[in-house]
Amino acid sequence: MSGHFSSRLLESVRWEAVLAVASGDSESKSPVTSVRFGTSIWENGVFYTEMNAEFVHADGTVSALDCGDKVADHLTDLSSVDHPENSDTLTVDLATGRITS
Repeated sequence: MSGHFSSRLLESVRWEAVLAVASGDSESKSPVTSVRFGTSIWENGVFYTEMNAEFVHADGTVSALDCGDKVADHLTDLSSVDHPENSDTLTVDLATGRITS
């Protein structure tokens, strides 16, 4: 199940990264190579959050941006099977497709 959620997340994060650079919302025009997500604590547990995700650009610049609802949904799904702990970081490598926590 985690593999299914991971592939959906990767697809959505790649799209968000392209949009962030193309729209000028990011701190750099350089392509995004990876995105890091933190966690938030809710009544029903700890979940990865799309708020203030760190978009890491090829030139080393880091842009703190919020992601859209699709990414939020995929992070919630992934959290439900991965069970992150507070202060965990989920990293999505856009070049290799590897997702690590």
